[in-house]
Amino acid sequence: MSCHNFEKASGTRFRLWLDEAPPSMEPTRCYLWESKVFVSAEGIPHRKSVAAEIARPVGGMTVYGLLSVTLDQSIKTQGLQVNVPIERTEGESWSLSLAPSYDKVLTGFVAEYMPGLFKGIEDVGEGALPSFGILSFERMAHSDIGSSIDIFRELTRAIVRALTMEQVPETPNEAFALLAV
Repeated sequence: MSCHNFEKASGTRFRLWLDEAPPSMEPTRCYLWESKVFVSAEGIPHRKSVAAEIARPVGGMTVYGLLSVTLDQSIKTQGLQVNVPIERTEGESWSLSLAPSYDKVLTGFVAEYMPGLFKGIEDVGEGALPSFGILSFERMAHSDIGSSIDIFRELTRAIVRALTMEQVPETPNEAFALLAV
């Protein structure tokens, strides 16, 4: 269990929790929005849960997002089943975010960002996806202004890659490489 913080000279901050959840944020208790199965892949998971958070200053705003997943391989599945929830409420304020204090950050899964999660899984491809199991998205935090489908797509790539990476990133370059296409 560990939490790692990284920062670029540009002011972008990235936080990665490995086999640990973000503090003071309960997993979602909501409805299943969509479930998809991805073909059997080659990735070997080295952890059961990962969370990632990013705050990237862009002009006068901050692009922000947080996601967490758990991987359950206790059930043998045909491929990787990915479950994405949705909540019917806006969510609660989360004060521990990397976003600036003037940004309103809320917890909860919002429908407009969900396509980014599946696109992020597709981006990673078979090389890094676990070969089987149930990957469940459990936590999300978003900014009322600075969140987008694209930031959640990036976070999904980082999370899936972090599940299967052997070594913990030690430098900002290694950490930010998890977000890349």
